[in-house]
Amino acid sequence: MNPILSIIVPVYKVEDYIHKCISSILSQTFTDFELILIDDGSPDNCGAICDDYAKKDNRIIVIHQKNQGLSAARNAGLDIAKGDYITFVDSDDSISEYIYSDNMDILLKDKSIDVLEYPYQKVYNQEIKLVTDPINHIYGCNNIFSYWALQSNKGPNVWSKIYKASIFETIRFPYGKVYEDLFILPDVSEKVSHLYTSEKGFYFYTIRENSLSNGDHSLNREQPLNKQLDLYDAWLKVNDKIKYYKSYNKERIFNYYRFVSAFICTEIDNPNNDLSGYEKRFETFNFNIITILYSQLKYKEKFKLILIKMIGIRKYATLYNLLSRLK
Repeated sequence: MNPILSIIVPVYKVEDYIHKCISSILSQTFTDFELILIDDGSPDNCGAICDDYAKKDNRIIVIHQKNQGLSAARNAGLDIAKGDYITFVDSDDSISEYIYSDNMDILLKDKSIDVLEYPYQKVYNQEIKLVTDPINHIYGCNNIFSYWALQSNKGPNVWSKIYKASIFETIRFPYGKVYEDLFILPDVSEKVSHLYTSEKGFYFYTIRENSLSNGDHSLNREQPLNKQLDLYDAWLKVNDKIKYYKSYNKERIFNYYRFVSAFICTEIDNPNNDLSGYEKRFETFNFNIITILYSQLKYKEKFKLILIKMIGIRKYATLYNLLSRLK
């Protein structure tokens, strides 16, 4: 008989964290689950640790594969998951003891809920910050996308949610990309008609200096260009849907714009970077911002947007960088 819940945990170079992660899952008061551990070619002892746990608990399935990245690891778990519901846990994080019993009880009582999301605690250098949203039922894929992209405090992360497995029948994480949870946000939202935001349980999200993205969907200048491009692509994909919505958080959408603007103006003028394929996309993004935010912008910001529209992003970037050097 298939389990009700499939828990997918990608594992890579987390030898100091993996015991706490797996133990927090196995100590759940809700027990009708399978735990899928994907050893993504981890060079430390993580693979052996996963195998040891599997020998002691027949609910655990271990996949060993060559290193292909977080997206490929999650996809490998999705490919074999048998549960009616699916959730994700990152291997350097952990969860509270009653998180599944309390929230699966809600889901099993109301089968119309497609996705349930719960609070998380952000743990960084011994500091803990609670991230939560008010209890709410949100209906309609458009409203749910708007909530995730523009209103929610928790943002687009995949690990603070429990999904109906049917949502992922045709959706997979983008291979070889970082910020993969942001990439699939528009696709997932189209499959969800009822979202419930719960107050029950805690996901303990650990921020490590050397983690893949630190869950931060903002520009990090120290990242390699390919990772910056991944984030840029992800935001552009989200923006393609944002432009259709009237309900938005003005500050957040303008932060999206500032990120893309700073990125493109710095990188497109670099002769070592071929970003010609991004020019038209940015100009479209720029036009969308004018349409959405024009009445709220200051005169300087309006002038900048209009100038980009008039002369194009490449000429603007050259001018921008020239003036920056003269200051």
